[in-house]
Amino acid sequence: MYDAKKVREHFEKWGHEGLEGDPGHPTSRWTVPHVNHMILDRWLPTQGAVLDAGCGLGIEAVKMARRGLAVTALDISRSLLEHARHRADRAGVMDRITFVQADLTETLPFVGQPFNVCTALTGVVSHTNTRHRQAVTNLTACCVPGGLVIVGVDSYYGKIRQYLQSGMIEEAELLGDTRLTCTVSDTFADYCFTPVELAGLFADLGCRCEEMFAAPTVAAYGYVGVPDDAFARALDLERRFLGTPELLGTGEQIVAVFRKE
Repeated sequence: MYDAKKVREHFEKWGHEGLEGDPGHPTSRWTVPHVNHMILDRWLPTQGAVLDAGCGLGIEAVKMARRGLAVTALDISRSLLEHARHRADRAGVMDRITFVQADLTETLPFVGQPFNVCTALTGVVSHTNTRHRQAVTNLTACCVPGGLVIVGVDSYYGKIRQYLQSGMIEEAELLGDTRLTCTVSDTFADYCFTPVELAGLFADLGCRCEEMFAAPTVAAYGYVGVPDDAFARALDLERRFLGTPELLGTGEQIVAVFRKE
């Protein structure tokens, strides 16, 4: 079951010290944001309002603000919002970002404030576990007709594949039976999606799938301890294979772009 308190407590003390630099910075070794940025570069407009739900450290919020978008950055964790504020301040985009502490599974404080793009990346919807449908419903409700909803969720088949390759049979069995994984935290479980299930969930809410990606597929999550050249080559492979349909069941996450009709 979803426990907002456990999720909030986890991210209040989450390992901020483990991330150095924004994606693109040579010291950054957190692969998922790099791939998120590749996808955002393909799909983000150059003007309008964006809701970044589960903004975390503010990596994507700052990128979108630099692009000229008006960003509302929402997170359940006050600590993460503070880190996001500091990142925005250093980037000189504080005037383009509004920070809001809220739970994506509850009614959001945005009545009358429609967004052209709504994002929930890096497993945010998966963190809501049994409340994932409500989270997606709330996210979609904030988007204007014709606008985009971009989500990144944990991949059911991809996670099982990774567990089996690592010899983590008990974890693979748990995920196979329940769709739940404790990759992020021992205190709460994430919900994992199949590509078909994710597309169907959004179709029920009046959204059609524009594009779906397996990410990351080639470069491992948290790719550390390798030379800069090797890391750059791995990311180049991610870029080359991004969006390949045959890889949708192999990546750590599924990132999907939906158009609200």
